[in-house]
Amino acid sequence: MSYLPFARKYRPQTFEDLIGQPHVTTTLTRALSQKRLAQAYLFTGQRGVGKTSAARILAKCLNCEGGPVPAPCNRCASCTQIAQGTSLDVIEIDGASNRGIDEIRSLRETVPFAPAGGSFRVYIIDEVHMLTPEAFNALLKTLEEPPAHVKFVFATTAAAKVPPTILSRCQRFDFRRLEAATVVKALSKVAKAERVRASEPALYAIARASEGSLRDAEVILEQLASFVEGTIEERDVTELLGAIESDALIAWTQAVLERDAPQALAQLSSQLEQGRDPLQLLTGLLRHLRNLLIIRAAAEAPSREALIARLVDEPLDRLKRLEEQANRSTPQELLLFLQMLTGAYELVRRSPMAQAILELAVVKLATREAWQSLDEISRRLEQAGAGALPAGGTAAAARPAPRSPSAMGDEPPAAMSAAPEAAPAELPDAVRSTWPTFLERLGAKKMSLAAYLAHARPLSVEGATLIVGLPGFALHQEVLSVAEHSRLIDRLLSELCGAALTVRYVTLAEPVDAGSASAQSEAEAAAPPIVQEIVNLFNATILDQPRPTP
Repeated sequence: MSYLPFARKYRPQTFEDLIGQPHVTTTLTRALSQKRLAQAYLFTGQRGVGKTSAARILAKCLNCEGGPVPAPCNRCASCTQIAQGTSLDVIEIDGASNRGIDEIRSLRETVPFAPAGGSFRVYIIDEVHMLTPEAFNALLKTLEEPPAHVKFVFATTAAAKVPPTILSRCQRFDFRRLEAATVVKALSKVAKAERVRASEPALYAIARASEGSLRDAEVILEQLASFVEGTIEERDVTELLGAIESDALIAWTQAVLERDAPQALAQLSSQLEQGRDPLQLLTGLLRHLRNLLIIRAAAEAPSREALIARLVDEPLDRLKRLEEQANRSTPQELLLFLQMLTGAYELVRRSPMAQAILELAVVKLATREAWQSLDEISRRLEQAGAGALPAGGTAAAARPAPRSPSAMGDEPPAAMSAAPEAAPAELPDAVRSTWPTFLERLGAKKMSLAAYLAHARPLSVEGATLIVGLPGFALHQEVLSVAEHSRLIDRLLSELCGAALTVRYVTLAEPVDAGSASAQSEAEAAAPPIVQEIVNLFNATILDQPRPTP
């Protein structure tokens, strides 16, 4: 007998074998038992979760001897032929390669023919969303009033691309993404049947890499079975896939939490020397910090252990280590870590200097000053009183209340006085007053773009074009000029100003435009790190810079 890959050898043959989709299997089993059969079914979900397998099982249930039955016997001629793909009554069509109107016309010509041996002719169209509009129109009439002996089963990974006229004629079933624990359990059975030894952390690493697809997980396990002699460990999975081990992530994050920049850079350098991609490393760090945040945020949950086990894709012994590390930080600090790294993600993805940007992000995290919690910052801002509201309806400035010596070390409290920033002479009042509101709304839709514009200044308006000055960073202008980002920025500005505006960027010779704006930038640069963090977080303006004691 020829060799069968794991994904084919262990394909589910009954609804009971289908993993992780109880809402689908229960509904179809009951419908078959009660003979409540629809004319067409639509199975949608991500790759490798059982859509095509479910379609074949349904076809076997319909054509099994004495069918329709809720469970196929898998012994009769019809079930055997369907399992082998040789049945004349089950026609499988790849919608990606047979997407034209001619192919659908050929299908329609075969629809009136009676089944060769079973009770129904079943048409399974995979990736049905790839059909052309003309092909969908040709299929529509047949789908609406098919002969009694015909059933259609459509499978797709993009249900949104299927026309509503088709969707309205189908019973839709949404297949869920498989949880890591479910994938690990299934892989354990496959490994035992194939006499492949694999540790639990290795199976979890495979499950994470498969992103909820059991078929992808089985392919990776089969590849590792040939790659490794002996027991498959997590380092084997990461070496094969180019990922980063959980232990390395724990050590890397620990260096960041302890503000040990040299060690954090050494950990990063070690991974880069092993051929890891900077984007993969950043993705792994984001995932790890996200897990720590989930553990801290779920500290008071009633069913804490069950919630964490469901949301964090790690084995039980590693969850304990993650919990110990999470307790060394605060949810607010972890949230700021994630915000900063999320902002760097797009730059790392697009830039030819991805490694340098990742190194800068790591150094910034590891050399931070002690951060205050968001609750503490908000409380002090409320005590100090918010700045005056401009015409746009948002605070034009916010100044923190003086901190106690215990909070600021030896730094004494400073007097504060309001010194409004002067706007460029050519800038209309409408644009100047709505700029803070614009940044706030832009941040709500895409935080990274608001971060790029946080230190930009609107300079003037030329016709229907707003001239905005940017600091001398080429990447800022490159990202802001992407067509999708430009459309979002232009639309928000036009809505706030009540007139159609487009934005053109210029590079400033100095950090800001001129005059008091230049002085304001100098004040921000000279401010203590905690003040800079508040300015960046709330898009605030420093009204008066604290003066050091001589």
